[in-house]
Amino acid sequence: MSASARPKPSVDSAATSARVLRERFRNAEGDAGRLRLLEATALAFAEESSLKSALAAALAQGLRFLTADCGLVLGQDGGALTVLAAHGEVLPVGARIPVGGVLAAVLRPSAQPSLREHIESRLRVGRSPEVAFELLLPLRQGGRAHGVLALMSERRRLAPTAEDLRALQALAALIATAIQHPAGPRPRLGKREASATLAQLSPREQQVLALLPRGLSNAEIAQQLGIATGTAKIHVERILHKLGVSDRTQAAVRATVWGFRA
Repeated sequence: MSASARPKPSVDSAATSARVLRERFRNAEGDAGRLRLLEATALAFAEESSLKSALAAALAQGLRFLTADCGLVLGQDGGALTVLAAHGEVLPVGARIPVGGVLAAVLRPSAQPSLREHIESRLRVGRSPEVAFELLLPLRQGGRAHGVLALMSERRRLAPTAEDLRALQALAALIATAIQHPAGPRPRLGKREASATLAQLSPREQQVLALLPRGLSNAEIAQQLGIATGTAKIHVERILHKLGVSDRTQAAVRATVWGFRA
């Protein structure tokens, strides 16, 4: 068939290709944004001089990621929640609020994040308690919730995707770990120590470690790398043992601080 006789791409197929390219670009941008969120938070906990300033920095990262106006980090203290960090027209640091309603629901052992729209938030102060949305994430560590990360906005925003929620849950886990172990060792290691630790990992284990900051499950890691889910689980367990950490969140902190890119 001559060049002039070859069928030309249809307008519909060209439009479909353009949409696919735009979707891939958005996905790539989203992945990069989620990784930046966790990396910046891990660095804040590694470098800030106090837990108070580190929590404020972590909250700021969550607000920026979600394009939210205000938010709080709430730590559980008996039957109440205490404000540990705050930004915007919300309850001030040090304020206490009884645990009840949706806050109590989010603190249950198997609770998932709560996203509500067009409500009056009990966490707000100032002109009006009304918000366009309120996202509450449990600060879960060691099998239980130790507080709540609350992110709100007066104006309507795009709803977070499932991947965004997983990244924010990983952020909440980092905050929970910091709250529970405020005097623990910093996750940052010297370059020589980091190199020696990474040398213990196989190339495949380093690939798995680089994916942990995304908050991916074993099945999702397996899909990314083209391996079996059981194999991914074994790699994660070996990584935790070699790094001397007890859970995936701590391993994710190490990965982000060492500059891994998934």
